[in-house]
Amino acid sequence: MLGWLKRMIGRSRPSPGQRAAEGALDRAQCALQAAEDRRPAVEAAARVLREARRENHFAERIGIVLRGGTP
Repeated sequence: MLGWLKRMIGRSRPSPGQRAAEGALDRAQCALQAAEDRRPAVEAAARVLREARRENHFAERIGIVLRGGTP
């Protein structure tokens, strides 16, 4: 009986669900690595956009004051 059990365990192959799960895990790990690789570029772009938004905000307030309005 023990020999039969060992043979059954030794022949096991991943089920289609297990293969799909492993594939999904691999894709998720690759996507995570790609996102981490892009992080410096994304942070730099965010800095540029924040600075532009801040400059536009002050330019708008100055324009309102020069036109005689209140900010």
